[in-house]
Amino acid sequence: MSAAIDAYQTRVPTRKVNEVIRRAQQAQPAPHGARVLYATQGATDPPTFTLFANRELHASYVRYLERMLREAFDLGATPIKMRVRRRSD
Repeated sequence: MSAAIDAYQTRVPTRKVNEVIRRAQQAQPAPHGARVLYATQGATDPPTFTLFANRELHASYVRYLERMLREAFDLGATPIKMRVRRRSD
């Protein structure tokens, strides 16, 4: 049970979040030229990641990035919130 609580309260350094996102985008670029420019973990309980993108990200691509974060940081079945912010022009 404590592994689940640890995962729920996980705090990941921004640098590591961005490394995972960058690798994921290199392996599988988003459609229509969409790109995550920067990502950060804004909260825990549950882990909440904010992605700053150049345009709208398709829901399936956000799920792909969530899966990559989940695997990289061993979050298992822990709920994760993903927020996408468009870069203001």
